[in-house]
Amino acid sequence: MPRKTRGILILSVTLATGGMLAATPAHAVSGGTTVPAGTSGYLARIATPTKACSAALIDPSWVITSASCLTPTDTGAPTENATVSVGAVDVSTGAGFTAKATRVVTRTDRDVAVAKLEKPAAGITPVALATTAPASGDTLQLAGFGRTATEWVPARPSIAPFTVSSVNATEVAVTSASGSDTCLGDAGGPALRTVGDKVEVVAVNSRSWQHGCLAVTETREGSTEARVDDLADWVRQNTVPAPVSCPNGAAVWDARSDGTFWRYVHRDPANGGAGWVEPTKALGTGWTGRQVAGKDGVIWDVHRNLGAGDNYASGTLRLWTWNATSGWGGGNQVGDGWARYLTPEYQNRITVDSAGRILMIDDQGQLRVYIWDTATKWWVNGVGQVIDTGWGKFNSITAAGDGVIYARTPAGNLYRFVYDFGSGKWTQRDKSAGVGWNYFSEMFSPGADILYGRGANGPSPYDGKIGPVLMWYRYSPNTDSWSANGAGTPVGSGWNTDLHVTAAPDSCKFAS
Repeated sequence: MPRKTRGILILSVTLATGGMLAATPAHAVSGGTTVPAGTSGYLARIATPTKACSAALIDPSWVITSASCLTPTDTGAPTENATVSVGAVDVSTGAGFTAKATRVVTRTDRDVAVAKLEKPAAGITPVALATTAPASGDTLQLAGFGRTATEWVPARPSIAPFTVSSVNATEVAVTSASGSDTCLGDAGGPALRTVGDKVEVVAVNSRSWQHGCLAVTETREGSTEARVDDLADWVRQNTVPAPVSCPNGAAVWDARSDGTFWRYVHRDPANGGAGWVEPTKALGTGWTGRQVAGKDGVIWDVHRNLGAGDNYASGTLRLWTWNATSGWGGGNQVGDGWARYLTPEYQNRITVDSAGRILMIDDQGQLRVYIWDTATKWWVNGVGQVIDTGWGKFNSITAAGDGVIYARTPAGNLYRFVYDFGSGKWTQRDKSAGVGWNYFSEMFSPGADILYGRGANGPSPYDGKIGPVLMWYRYSPNTDSWSANGAGTPVGSGWNTDLHVTAAPDSCKFAS
């Protein structure tokens, strides 16, 4: 049964095919005119197995619609498979650009959502969001792909003028001089305003009495729109990759096969530029073990015994600190029994996050964390703390933030995890981050969900010749997207013969 709210029907979605009125609430413009082909390409139609509604393209990869049109699962994916059509859409022929919706973010205070497309709608000009509120008496153009006075499923969108009758903090009430309303299928369609030569979205269709819509006998009139003119910051936070700050570049440490240790600085890790500060000399010899960089200049060294005169056994954990002014400090033994991380099987199963925690997969397939107390200069948990099990299926882990871990299977499948050390709970588990990552012999991160992979061939960023390259990737959690659409960017060449390469994990962070 339709339900009433403040004297008006909630009409959010409609069945995707013709027939009797849907029991599930929904709506479209009853007294409008058809939008001419070749114009207003930003008008979008969303279809799922059970319903259809409308939207507007506000970015090549994002549409804005109603929250009643699309709802997210816990992972952010839509609860139903949803296809978005935009551009020169013609429902009768299947024309127009189409893409699946992969991510949905909804508002809690009003009937608004944004949805991410699996691929950008190239060549289609998005419509702008308004930044000022509508006022009583304003004329808005309401558009949508919903039912009309004569058609169940129109091939093209309709548009009609409506007058603003009232405005509150989250909604706009509108009426039409002809008495028409929005109808089933119009939910999420834009309420448009023209300022000069600029068209902008002021609100999105939410609900109406459906007066004048095909097969509707309701005599009451009026439509309600959910405001979006004050949501620019919210939309930006959810659709634009969060800015990353790397004030001193990324410190990258390189242990070579001759035991020398070198410090490079990647100048632009936030954007994947190919500029580097090149070292002029090595910062020591005898580094033949497994080194992992920590925060604040720390280098953790799983030591490999060098033979006669070396007092440290293989598998000894040593703590070093580097300072550009004073050079090396420390080098003391802080643990033993770490020899498995000198083996090919385990050498990539150890990492350090941006908070300085050592994370490793032990010989029982458990994910274990070690925390160093800089005040007492000893371990908070000397035997480590098991935070998960079943990690034996991964042959590589790379920390890329505070509790952020990328785990790779031997087949090259990459997954993203986030562990909240404050609550002792996972906030994200087993999120697919792509395939084909087995091409890399080693992966490391300077923080902020930036990944480097070495050991694969590709075009050099300097001369374009094919050879071993260092690849750069950056993931944005807020938009669930990779820079360069996940293809990676070569930022260096010739990193394939080194023993190990590691980056200071606190080099980069998300800017506030």
